[in-house]
Amino acid sequence: MYNISPTGKVEGVLNDYDLASWDKFPTTNSDRTGTIPFMALDLLRSGLDRQIPRLYRHDAESFVWVLTYLTAITVEYRGHSVKISRPPVFEPWFRDDFDSHYTLKQAFYFRYGRDPRIPEHHAQYLTTIKRLIAYWVDFDGVLTDLEIAGSVEPEIDNPESALEDLIKGVETALGAGVQNEFTTVKTLLLKAIATPKVA
Repeated sequence: MYNISPTGKVEGVLNDYDLASWDKFPTTNSDRTGTIPFMALDLLRSGLDRQIPRLYRHDAESFVWVLTYLTAITVEYRGHSVKISRPPVFEPWFRDDFDSHYTLKQAFYFRYGRDPRIPEHHAQYLTTIKRLIAYWVDFDGVLTDLEIAGSVEPEIDNPESALEDLIKGVETALGAGVQNEFTTVKTLLLKAIATPKVA
């Protein structure tokens, strides 16, 4: 599939409806789905058999884990084959040991940029990506505290609000010193997803 922009530029579009469901109708699929290495922390912490509604924020968090991973791996093209080398720190992400996977992700903020090191062309975004990681770790900490206190309210899925909260949270935490860095990332993110749009 493709889309032609008003300027005549052809843009590729990838749709994956394998596990899609109608927005206003319940699904009969009760299985936990997702790519486990990049799964949101609260889904990972809750285990694959606990049914938590999949929300937009889970996909937003998964995007951050994918982004983090892509900035640290090495991709080599050899003829018609592709070789991906990942630093050892990522190995628990790809095993069935969910506890070590979850624990590693909680501490990943402190290691990112040192172990694993990231290439120079990604280094300009180091502070922003670390802050994005920290945002979701902090968010999961709040959810954990609420669950322990027994005061978790059912969430209403609101993509625009979820994205707006993420952007405001990261902008506030970064401070004025590196706002330009995040402005670039924010612009690219909003362009990539097209909707929802936030101010």
